[in-house]
Amino acid sequence: MKALVLTIPLLLLTGCVQTPLPQSDHALDWHTFGVESALEGKMALSEARLFKLAEPRDLSANLVASYQAGYQEGKQQYCQQNAYMLGVIGKPYYGICDDVDPFFKQDYLSGKMSTAGGL
Repeated sequence: MKALVLTIPLLLLTGCVQTPLPQSDHALDWHTFGVESALEGKMALSEARLFKLAEPRDLSANLVASYQAGYQEGKQQYCQQNAYMLGVIGKPYYGICDDVDPFFKQDYLSGKMSTAGGL
């Protein structure tokens, strides 16, 4: 029982882990980081959040812009997938397509609630 009590908080913490920022100052690395973040369905990091996560390092405006451009590119790809099937296969959805397709979340929830995933 004690092991269960100790394990649950650790499991909750693992869900909050942020993908580490690129350690390089190469714009392509930051662009790729943005694309990959969006393709994983993660919400975009704000400029303020990027600066906070990068401390004590200073980020250039160019690196932030590269991340943002990459994120938009990845988001466009992510939001083109079938939201219903995303729900059927049990992938999480964090709302990144809500401003692109007003029906994406509804389709995702329909898929999540369907019995098709058990076939």
